[in-house]
Amino acid sequence: MANKVPCVRAALITDSFSAHQGVEDDDMNFMCLGGRVTGYALSWDLVQIFLNAHFKGAERFKRRLMKVAALEREEKS
Repeated sequence: MANKVPCVRAALITDSFSAHQGVEDDDMNFMCLGGRVTGYALSWDLVQIFLNAHFKGAERFKRRLMKVAALEREEKS
């Protein structure tokens, strides 16, 4: 549901790789955690990893984001 909001790029995060890779490659800006399946300690670790990750900004990642933005503009019209 979060990805239906323009400019929100969300993903369900279950492991440390996803927590940083989503930000680094896809500029993810919203993290979803399973409330009943993700323990407190793991949740804390994943949030820290997510917050410390930075978008790499490689050209191929920027092109992917431009495609997403174009789809969002199409849905508005």
